[in-house]
Amino acid sequence: MTPFVPTWAAFVGLLLSFALPLLVCVVTKASWPASLKAVLLLLFQAVTQFLVAWQAVPPGVSVDWKGWLYAVLIGFVMSVAAHFGLWKPTGVSDTAQRTLVNDGTSGDIPARR
Repeated sequence: MTPFVPTWAAFVGLLLSFALPLLVCVVTKASWPASLKAVLLLLFQAVTQFLVAWQAVPPGVSVDWKGWLYAVLIGFVMSVAAHFGLWKPTGVSDTAQRTLVNDGTSGDIPARR
């Protein structure tokens, strides 16, 4: 049996999967629907896992698309778990939501006028 030796790109992909929910919070508005944010998170995850797979494959060898798709799904589940398990309960995602693209709201609470 061949031992599992992770590459540095796989480790970076793992860390990015943990941090991607914060990136989604930074580039979206709080008033945007959760379904749109989920699709954006899935898109970010797909790009991240493609870059990881592309970096890990030696020149002249094609990318394993089934493995890439599996990595996207696992990374997406991990990102959602990180969001609802750590970032949202601690308030980090609300803080990230208010940093770059601000529409005057905080989370699901409408702004007072």
